[in-house]
Amino acid sequence: MRLAVIIPCYNHARYIGPALESALTQTRKPDRVIVVDDGSKDDSVNVIRSFAERGVECHARENRGAHNTINELVERASTDCDVISILNSDDHYAPQRFEKCLPLLEANPDKQLVCSGLRVIDGDDRDIDPAEPRAKWFRAVWSFANQPEPDLCGWMATANFPATTSNVIARAAWLRRFPFRPYRFNHDYYFLAQSVLRDAMALVPDPLVNYRVHGTNTMNVSPAPLLREMLRMHLDLYHDLAPELRAEPALRARFARYSQALWGSVSSFHGGLFQFLLADLISRVSPEELENAALGLTEDAFPELATYPNKARVNEWDGSGPLTAEASLAEKFQALRASQKDLKARAQGLKALAALRGKLTESRWLALGRALGFWKVPALLPKSAPAAQADALRAALAGQPWVKLGAKFGITPPGAGE
Repeated sequence: MRLAVIIPCYNHARYIGPALESALTQTRKPDRVIVVDDGSKDDSVNVIRSFAERGVECHARENRGAHNTINELVERASTDCDVISILNSDDHYAPQRFEKCLPLLEANPDKQLVCSGLRVIDGDDRDIDPAEPRAKWFRAVWSFANQPEPDLCGWMATANFPATTSNVIARAAWLRRFPFRPYRFNHDYYFLAQSVLRDAMALVPDPLVNYRVHGTNTMNVSPAPLLREMLRMHLDLYHDLAPELRAEPALRARFARYSQALWGSVSSFHGGLFQFLLADLISRVSPEELENAALGLTEDAFPELATYPNKARVNEWDGSGPLTAEASLAEKFQALRASQKDLKARAQGLKALAALRGKLTESRWLALGRALGFWKVPALLPKSAPAAQADALRAALAGQPWVKLGAKFGITPPGAGE
């Protein structure tokens, strides 16, 4: 199995060196490393050519865009390599990426590509702050991997979990069958969606790609362009799949799971607008054509017609609450975020309450007053939140004469009666 690493480069003189090093120092060496510089204005070409003695092939030309550059690289590599690994010029690989990923293609002839887990880094190779929105997004998206057998169709519809073309190791013939489209932001999503819908993807959960998030990423834009492109991409996907969907029940089943999960997408797909586009397109079809389309679904060709959809969900309802659809990943993420917010608030409240009680315990003035019976610690409602307990304790103390007297002499602990 001959392996080529292909690298599209554009204005990444700072990062292309580490990217090349990560490919050349793999525990399973690649057979070719090919770079096409897509019209860089910086020193990228000179950095690439400094690796010539180590076998790196460099081709420089005018700018044609990322998807054209990757497709050109695929054509160059597929002349003598049957497996191709894509690496963006600002990312880099973990040393054992090929050693861990290639065996899945060797052992499973039906699988056409392998993706892995990834590590998200900043411009200086550091893990991005866990509090950053992008870090939270990746943690939520990769929670799917904790399932015993994650449904890749539903997962891909919910989010582009491979996240980057750097996470693609694929058979050359597959990359040529589904070349990257002229989308600006998600030229890999169509390719990846086609792959999971055809049950062609294998997955290694280990983080074997270092995916760089920095200020020049193309995804750092306002929502509208991303939303429009995702809608267009899915119109293309539905259009291209339609002929095969009619003939292949297994493909239809995966497509059904994918389409259902799209409504919970956290990858810039708007389900409501997509339905509007479908309705708008259907409005241009005659009533006769619509009727023929529905009546053309025969029981022989479409065994799905033999049973009611979601029948099991109704039959298994236990009556303990309203019948609802399963929560999407987006809804689960919102619930998790709300839960984390509550836990954080509770922890802060417990800290404040413990600090206040500590002050009460350490104060000799309050200890004297309590011994003389001039004051007592107010009772607290046990079911109230810690922060509310702390506020109630401060308010109750502030009204006690002994505490007020101590405050006049400056000997009441700060915060005890404020």
